[in-house]
Amino acid sequence: MSRQIVWDELDKTKYYFYGCTVFLGIRVIVYPANLVKTRLQVQKGTSVYSSSFDAYYKVFKAEGIRGFYRGFHVFAWGVLFGQAYITSYEYTKHHCSNLNPFLQGLIPGAVASVAGQTLSVPADIITQRLQVQGMFKPKDFVERTSTTVATDGAAAKLQAPATVKRRSVIDISRNIMKYDGISGFYRGFMISLMCQVPTSAIWWASYNALLESIGMYARPNKNGRHSLYVQGGCGILSGAASAIFTNPLDVIRTRVQVGRIRSVRHVTSTLWKEEGKSMFYKGLSARITAMSSNSLLIILGYETVKRLSIKDSASTNNRSIR
Repeated sequence: MSRQIVWDELDKTKYYFYGCTVFLGIRVIVYPANLVKTRLQVQKGTSVYSSSFDAYYKVFKAEGIRGFYRGFHVFAWGVLFGQAYITSYEYTKHHCSNLNPFLQGLIPGAVASVAGQTLSVPADIITQRLQVQGMFKPKDFVERTSTTVATDGAAAKLQAPATVKRRSVIDISRNIMKYDGISGFYRGFMISLMCQVPTSAIWWASYNALLESIGMYARPNKNGRHSLYVQGGCGILSGAASAIFTNPLDVIRTRVQVGRIRSVRHVTSTLWKEEGKSMFYKGLSARITAMSSNSLLIILGYETVKRLSIKDSASTNNRSIR
């Protein structure tokens, strides 16, 4: 039966070096899907983009490749927050080793998310506001509609890129401080926890449970561990499952963090009036795509980093056992 690499088997110096390098590369790959998801969730109905494909097409046509990386320089700092997240996960999992695989993922996943969100929410706030700056309506529709989206503390009409004033990280930060103070950088923190904690818990619980079940039948590698093929497949399924179950919370979180209204109840009520049942799957296809591809890349990167970081003594012991 296959098994996973555990925390005590890792050389921590190698682990953090390879981790930061690999996950920065992964963020470069998955960021465009994240940007499209944010724009789909922020718009009212289908006022700007009619589908995920339409969003990709319009962003590329209007803004080029650079448009898909609006706000990435802030998002990239998440590599450091990610290390805090994964360290919390592995440390907690180490102390839950007597539980079943599902709980070994559920509890550490929730704990790690709380730690990660505490550090990453301010960066998320700024990133999302940078992402929506490029949203626009076709020129001939601009004057006939009043659909708005909050950018940096005030509502701005969605218009052609040529007429949109681009704001920097400093500009956005100043506006947040002006309107909301320090608490503005934690806008939607509670809803962020309400969304990301179950997402993380469900993801790791699903991943561990799937890995345990499939690992009983899948052939292990020469060191007696799960193959990357099995881990990658479990990662994709886990990403899709967590995306489906928590999508409504993610829509509400995005609206709270990007908009001017802090009340989760008010935002939820407004969403229900505007979207009806569609609020439950608003941007869902983009989110499934983003989370599934993200999960595949992350788990392959994560498991590869663990393989590269394993202590020589642990590797020798495994070979001797085999």
